[in-house]
Amino acid sequence: MSKSSSSYRPEIDGMRAIAVSAVILYHLKIQTSGGTFLSGGFLGVDLFFVLSGFLITGIMLDEFYRTGGISVPQFYLRRARRILPALLLVMLASLPVAWCLLLPSELDRFSLSLVAALGFVSNGYWFFELSEYGAQSGLLQPFLHTWSLAIEEQFYLLFPPFLILLLPRVGRRPLLWILVAMTIAGFALAAITTVLHPAFSFYTPTSRAWEMLAGAVLAVLVREIGPGNRWRVSRMVPALSLVVLLGAFATQDLVSMQHPGIGTVPVILATCGLIWCADRTEPVTRLLSLSPLVWVGKLSYSLYLWHFPIFAFGRVMSIDKPTPTEMIVWIALTFALSAIGYYLVERPFRFQVPRRAFALSTVTALVPVAAITIFSVTSDGATSGRTQALAKLYGPAESDNATLAAASWQLLNRRFPNEEIGAWNALRPSESGSTELWFETAEAANVLIIGDSLSKDVYNALTLNAERFPDYEFARFNLHRSRLEDDLSVLRDTPNFEAADVIMIAPNYYREFRSALQTILKAVNRDGKDVLVLGNTAKFDAGGPRPLFDWFLMKTQDSAALSELNALATQYEDRRSRDQNAAIREIAEAAGATYLSRRELVCPDEANCTLVTKSGRKTMYDDLHWTLEGAALFGQRAASAGWLRRQVASTLSN
Repeated sequence: MSKSSSSYRPEIDGMRAIAVSAVILYHLKIQTSGGTFLSGGFLGVDLFFVLSGFLITGIMLDEFYRTGGISVPQFYLRRARRILPALLLVMLASLPVAWCLLLPSELDRFSLSLVAALGFVSNGYWFFELSEYGAQSGLLQPFLHTWSLAIEEQFYLLFPPFLILLLPRVGRRPLLWILVAMTIAGFALAAITTVLHPAFSFYTPTSRAWEMLAGAVLAVLVREIGPGNRWRVSRMVPALSLVVLLGAFATQDLVSMQHPGIGTVPVILATCGLIWCADRTEPVTRLLSLSPLVWVGKLSYSLYLWHFPIFAFGRVMSIDKPTPTEMIVWIALTFALSAIGYYLVERPFRFQVPRRAFALSTVTALVPVAAITIFSVTSDGATSGRTQALAKLYGPAESDNATLAAASWQLLNRRFPNEEIGAWNALRPSESGSTELWFETAEAANVLIIGDSLSKDVYNALTLNAERFPDYEFARFNLHRSRLEDDLSVLRDTPNFEAADVIMIAPNYYREFRSALQTILKAVNRDGKDVLVLGNTAKFDAGGPRPLFDWFLMKTQDSAALSELNALATQYEDRRSRDQNAAIREIAEAAGATYLSRRELVCPDEANCTLVTKSGRKTMYDDLHWTLEGAALFGQRAASAGWLRRQVASTLSN
């Protein structure tokens, strides 16, 4: 084993500094004329994965070749000392802040995310949580970033036992080729998974293992090939690698690139190049070894842990989009708390605190985390600081939009109590919508409402006003743009479609609305059924993370001012959505369908849009979905506007 393979390498800390800086700046979401500053900064996590595989594999190899074995208990004790003290410190500091700032549903999510983080399963937790339709922005989830810790620890749950089994049986060269083969296989699996399901691939350890394995390959290589031979490969590699990394951070975009997979390869190769060809006489290595970068690199784990909760809580507190001043304060607070935590907790617990004291401190720190989690999930959150503070301001209105969103699905669930329908499965047809016949009265006109979650709102509006539509029965089928052709195929075979007299098309219209609407009309505009096409509902954007109602109330801090909101709402209406309605009407009428204005239910005249009812309640729980109170009001307006009169006359005459 060469001396260089086991000695401290300051440029590694410099690489950590670059990685964590990219991640922090990426999470700030600084808007530029071309999009977001450092739109590829998320790739700093992949740089961390390679470094982790390189360093930890190197430690295990050195232990094996020095002692003839690897102590599994000592390995996991080192990991616990490295991970838990700093993580628990951030959790303990976050608990009172969460109690004061978060709404009940947010506090539930926060508490469960702590448990997931401590169990190192938060990648799975956040995949399912953020996959829900209408999920709250990830930028508002204080412990979302722990998904990467979970992936690392899941990898290290399996990798050390694998090395323990393999090392006594093979030499370094066979080990190298085995790891190379595993890396290639892991990359191929990641590339396929990313094409099939990008969100799942992002969070699954099987799509990230090849990155840590690439670091493991390097750890074997540096022990197989001396530093002099390594350096002669190319003096241009470090500079080229740094350019590739910085270029990827500046130009890549998560939506457009195949990541993790093909799009990640340049970053992984560049990271390997920096590690492999580092030399203290070389300019890039000297740059990465500068004291400020090394210091940031030593703080990198604490910086990573602290920055996301600080940013998330900051966004929760912000009424509008964060200002540059707020972002500077967030960064300063991140560095201050990271330094304090590093010197007072992370470093001592990692290297100095005895094992018994470490275990006792860890268990003690877990108690308040467990207590608030149990309290949160077993209570309704009515006593939380945030709920109490908002109760007086909101009056009869519900402050927690997640509560209103959940309530909006309950009419469907009450009709079919054996099936739970909600945000978690809103992207696919329900079992009852696919197999059950909802229509019961032979004399009624059967109206089947199709579309995504907005069709649920229309179903609520009409059902809540059943007495105003005495000659109709209503059913609903979930139709989502992500799998439109498949859903339409299912729709055509449902009992409700067969029995329907009227098909009401009521989706949310996205950029591809022209082709999508034409596809839907082609599939349903047959068999003598009347077809109604609803235009866009009114949509609103206050510019920040909150719906317009909440933003206005937070801004004015005066519930009496809500009487002005309806008159002001048109100023915040999404004009693009409104302008689409002319095209939607043209497409509908060209297909022989009847167009109905959904927007006019929300905005009955040009001077007013109804975001607050006369009783002071919300009509929307986000920028476009209707609450039950809103649906009831808009259904009344639909009846007054004569919706469905022509259809019932046609049906009864037949």
